[in-house]
Amino acid sequence: MKYLWVFLTACLVGIIYYNSSLPLKQSSEISSWFAALTQLLAQHLDIHLAGDVEHHIRKMAHFCEFALLGLLLCRSFSAWGVPKLTATGYILFLALLVAVIDEYIQAFSPGRASRVKDVLLDFSGGFCAWLEYRIWEWSARK
Repeated sequence: MKYLWVFLTACLVGIIYYNSSLPLKQSSEISSWFAALTQLLAQHLDIHLAGDVEHHIRKMAHFCEFALLGLLLCRSFSAWGVPKLTATGYILFLALLVAVIDEYIQAFSPGRASRVKDVLLDFSGGFCAWLEYRIWEWSARK
């Protein structure tokens, strides 16, 4: 089972990097589809969405991707029996490293840019997942 968590983590990192390598036009088409779906759902729920919905969906998707990465990293290190303090350093370092490389790849994708604030957003997704995982572990022991 411990190999499964590592495999899933590696697959997610591959998906993140693949999405970063997409040109702006192709990436925007995917985001536009999700934005249209979100607006349709909001209309059915009688909710008014203001602002650049596509931009917010892109940022939320990055946060969620990295939250999932953080969770998979937590499960991977837990499955291998790495002590919590040691695992914490590795998990947070790897989440940050993946975020930095993700933005680096985007710098070379046509029409896309690399931003420090996006690294921080991505890392915060991984950090929040790590924190939630630790809180869940702590509460499960009580």
